[in-house]
Parts: sequence; structure tokens; C-alpha cells
Amino acid sequence: MKVVPRIIVLVIVLALSVMVVLPVSATSNAQAQLGQHTVKQGEWIYCIARAYKVSPWSIAAANGIPWPYYVYTNQVLTIPAEPWYNIPPGGQTCAQQFTPPADWPPLPPATPTPGPVPPTPVPGVCRYYHPVLWGQTLSGIAWYYGTTIQAIMNVNSGITNPNLIYAGSTLCIP
Repeated sequence: MKVVPRIIVLVIVLALSVMVVLPVSATSNAQAQLGQHTVKQGEWIYCIARAYKVSPWSIAAANGIPWPYYVYTNQVLTIPAEPWYNIPPGGQTCAQQFTPPADWPPLPPATPTPGPVPPTPVPGVCRYYHPVLWGQTLSGIAWYYGTTIQAIMNVNSGITNPNLIYAGSTLCIP
């Protein structure tokens, strides 16, 4: 007799927890949107994405469209504000049904410029002598000493194949 009331209390507690958590998760997934697009006959998610320069995957995610991204005529899609910078050339582009903001899409994030490259030492001058151990590769040795495979090959005339070095030999490291 005591089991039934415990189960009822457990079910009520679970139901209340779901009711409390659901609205919070629904509002936390809200994101900025550009507008709404009504799918016309012959349109598909990629041509719509190209029209607004928005990632097709973000359109699918924003509208709960599972793979294979099937859309149907008169379906209203929310177009999220998630830019698509690497749009492949060519391909169908649908007609826009609304005009995105003038500054859309925003500029892509700046690519960091590489730092200065250290100068390569003069060939023929050995900074180090490295005894080759079993399992070592020329690329691994070059990486360890901060030089290139070609620089090591230039000062070690016995190396003709960079994929073939012998354990027990000693390399000059420029």
C-alpha cells in the first residue's frame, strides 16, 4: 500500500521538473535571426542559404530539420544570423524574400599573421651531432632541433632518401 503513493509522488515530481526545465532550455536556444523565408517550389536549403549568405547547417539546426535537410513548399524557415564565408562557387541561388541588414555578412575574423621565421643556419656547420636511435625519423629529428629535413639532408650527403635513415649512424644537425 505504501508503494503506490511513493510512485505517484515520484511521477508528480518528475512532471514538475520537466515543466520547470523545458521553458528555460527553449529560451536559452534562442539566437539572433535575420528574418523568415517561405520555401517556394524548387527551392532547397542550400540555395536559400546562398541567397542570405547563411550557413545551411545553421538553418537546419534553427528549424529542427534533420538530415537529409528535406524542406517542403510553403514551409516557413527562420534564417539565423550565422554567416557562411566559404560559399562554394556556382550553384543555384534562390531569390531573397527579405533584405538582410546592410552590413551583412559581417567581416570574417582576421587571420593571424605568422611570426618571423628564424634564419636557417649556414649549410655545412654542425650545431649538434645526433646519434640516430631505432624508430627515429628524419622529420622527427628535424622537428626536435627546429630545422628542416632538407637542411639536414644538405649537410649529410649520405642521405639520399629522407624516409631511410639507419639506427647507429650519426647525423650532423645544422
